[in-house]
Amino acid sequence: MIFGSEPPMYLKRPGNRGIRMHEADILQHYPGYKHPLHQEPDSLGYISEANRLFPGLKYVHEQQQERAEALERNVRVVETHRQRHIQREADLLGRREKSFARMKLHKEGVVGLSMRNEPGDGRDTITQECRSAEARQFHDYKLAQGAHVYYTRQQRMARMNNKHDYNILTGEPIKQVAPPPFPGPLPDNIVFPFHASNITRQ
Repeated sequence: MIFGSEPPMYLKRPGNRGIRMHEADILQHYPGYKHPLHQEPDSLGYISEANRLFPGLKYVHEQQQERAEALERNVRVVETHRQRHIQREADLLGRREKSFARMKLHKEGVVGLSMRNEPGDGRDTITQECRSAEARQFHDYKLAQGAHVYYTRQQRMARMNNKHDYNILTGEPIKQVAPPPFPGPLPDNIVFPFHASNITRQ
């Protein structure tokens, strides 16, 4: 389209043609065109009012029919939405069940292999019981070592706080703290840390 020239009528919008919409639609067809729903009485597609409408049919009946059809459409729409919701809920439940089954299978496969929550000395995560003879020996060794360190510290603190070795109020001798002996070296069959591959089941 050249600038400044007048566009043809068929390229103009209906609002810019100076005519109405139904008049513009008529201009789009060839002369003598008739719409299929508006046939002339002498044409083969023409249906008279007597044949088109039932003689006893009133406007109220037509309204009732339209309302019944609208109600039926609404019922179908609601039922479709309900079925879609049920299907979505079923799919979601199925996915959750599959995810739970995969998680359960995964947890069953890693039982006894994860060391993240274990104390690290061969004890069970829940019951805190030793799962092997080596773990029991190592546990007793750590308890004896901790008791020796604790009571040695208590003995040193008692000597620092009570330099007279007796109670200055009552004159009674102070009971001395006797730390247990330090445990000997561990046997060679005890391997630390206690991985799943190093534990001998009882």
